[in-house]
Amino acid sequence: MKKSTIALIVLIIIVGAGFASSYWLFLQSNDSDSIQDPGGIYTPVPEPDDDDEAERLEQERREEEQRREEERLEQERREAEEREVEKLLRRIDVLEESNLLFRGYFYEEAIALLNEDIELINEEMLALEAEIIYARDNLVRFEGDIKHIFFHSLILHPEFLFPNLNTPTGGYNSGFAYQSELFRLLPQLLERGYVLYNINDVFSKDENGNMRQNNIYLPSGKRPLILSFDDPTYHYGWGWRGGGANNTGSFNRQARFRPGFAKRIVFDEYGELATEVVHPLPGENVNTFNRNIEGNEPVLTYDGDVYLVIDAFVREHPEFSFRGHKGVIAATGYMGIFGYDLPDLWDEETRQVVIDICNKFKENGWLFASHSYSHNRSGFWGPETRVRSIMWDIRRWREEIEPIVGETNLFIAPFGFLLRGEAMQVILDNGFDIYCTVDFAQTITVHNTHAVMGRIEIGGYTMAHRADILNRDFFDVSYVKDSHRPPVLP
Repeated sequence: MKKSTIALIVLIIIVGAGFASSYWLFLQSNDSDSIQDPGGIYTPVPEPDDDDEAERLEQERREEEQRREEERLEQERREAEEREVEKLLRRIDVLEESNLLFRGYFYEEAIALLNEDIELINEEMLALEAEIIYARDNLVRFEGDIKHIFFHSLILHPEFLFPNLNTPTGGYNSGFAYQSELFRLLPQLLERGYVLYNINDVFSKDENGNMRQNNIYLPSGKRPLILSFDDPTYHYGWGWRGGGANNTGSFNRQARFRPGFAKRIVFDEYGELATEVVHPLPGENVNTFNRNIEGNEPVLTYDGDVYLVIDAFVREHPEFSFRGHKGVIAATGYMGIFGYDLPDLWDEETRQVVIDICNKFKENGWLFASHSYSHNRSGFWGPETRVRSIMWDIRRWREEIEPIVGETNLFIAPFGFLLRGEAMQVILDNGFDIYCTVDFAQTITVHNTHAVMGRIEIGGYTMAHRADILNRDFFDVSYVKDSHRPPVLP
């Protein structure tokens, strides 16, 4: 073979080998385990050794630990902030509740609440505690006369009771207050420093059973006020058919009154007390409303009578009530109570509802008194009193009404009549040792066995004919008296 031929064959082999090498490098350039140097030549990635892998894993571990630590610290910071916010809110609640207790003269309770959680105590709480302690330690003995006012049910719709404002009338116009009048007089009582006070804290008996009048301690400028409410029946104007010497009888349900009062006391859906009121429909007049009263749908209100208005006012102004006390509810017998007739009370379910209503009133700061069973003047609570009539009356009250309202030592005399001699002894023998009358002077007389306290009625008569007393002692009659009252008979 010629040398030239051999050289050509070698050249072809060399060139072919170069192309094969280039093609192999091209294929390797697309492999994930290869890299390309700056000159464009692709070379395989070297396998990492064990030390490099260990260092990488350690670095990842340290980074993960740092991340978890940062998350832990952030969680702790958030939880600390939440605890501080919760503590702040609890402190605000404690301060508000302590202030309410303080305003209502619950000094020890307010101090105990401020110190209940040591973690919450700060300068503001310490300052409030110091203020409460100062107020508690600087109460002064009240030296004046103790006043006692009383109401009947509030007139809600005077237009149905007094269609002619020019005709002088008595009855409801004489002895009852308008709802609007109560709204206006309460702030004036508060401005004059009155505080609703528990009548059972005015009097007490010593170790020998002798009655005495207690000292009363209040903040300077405050004065105790006893408040009572008579006849919570809501059957005003229903006919009563007398029945002989014992005054037994029955209702005349045809003798309906002109609606102007609440219908009855009920519980609302939250277990709170409310008044059930029948309002006139648009376009109704006195006559059609009276005929359709059973068809008109009642609505629930929370200001339909004295006690609910008082409850709401005390919630807004705790300083108007000494340690939560409101007043005395004087329950009669034969007309039932709170809008429930005696026949209603014979039903066990209804009876329990009324008992629950009475207990709720007690929970809200009200006491109950006997206002007799008959509320009858002739032969009972008047000049012709008969001892046997009083005995019958009190026995019936204790049998039929006391089991509903509970035991009481308070007796509020019908018509304010003061019994004497054997008739009074019947009252005392039945456990009544505080006896209330009607007396413009509101005199207090303490006997060995009992106390007698006079009351003044808040109604049309006193606003018309004893405005001097009301103006002097309680409120401005010209501002309180409703302009839509007819003249009051003397």
